[in-house]
Amino acid sequence: MSDRDTVVIPSLKVSIAPSDLDSPPDIRNIQYYPFARVLQLRVLQIVCGISFLIIGTVAFIVEKGKMNLGLGIPTGGATILAAAASIHTTRGFGGYRTSVFNPGSILRILGPSVKVAVPLTLLWVVACSFMGLLLLNSVKVISCWNGDQQCIVNADTVEEDELSDLLILAILELTLTILTFVAVFSLLRIDCKYDPD
Repeated sequence: MSDRDTVVIPSLKVSIAPSDLDSPPDIRNIQYYPFARVLQLRVLQIVCGISFLIIGTVAFIVEKGKMNLGLGIPTGGATILAAAASIHTTRGFGGYRTSVFNPGSILRILGPSVKVAVPLTLLWVVACSFMGLLLLNSVKVISCWNGDQQCIVNADTVEEDELSDLLILAILELTLTILTFVAVFSLLRIDCKYDPD
């Protein structure tokens, strides 16, 4: 290789990315809405909803048609529907729309308009109500666990080996319920904190 074929690489690297100091002072302190985090939490809610459906169906079969832990079926359906509707109406995914609610109003976290806020709120009230009932039923099954069939379900409907299955299902449903509630409250916090208006 000759000297004229040699490429010289400068030892000083120049950054082409702008720094915070390059931007005007009024733009520097803007907090950007965390779309990626919101989408992750919504997908988590949908996955929990699908898991509710599966575990609730198994519990419904184990309990031979009782709707104690089988409440996972409507809980899962309501959670999936509410999370999917929330993804569809989340600020920024379909283009930014200013809210019709006054600045500082708690209703701003529900959606950009009343037409969106009312059905979305109803969906989440139904989903959270089912999750609350499922939470109570799961805690009841776990707290009653002492091998007494009467404490959990009717003794004539559940066999001895199925009682341990109910305990495992109750623990799984309790875990999913807590995880879904954490995601709901995290999303409420994000919407309150990053309200761009």
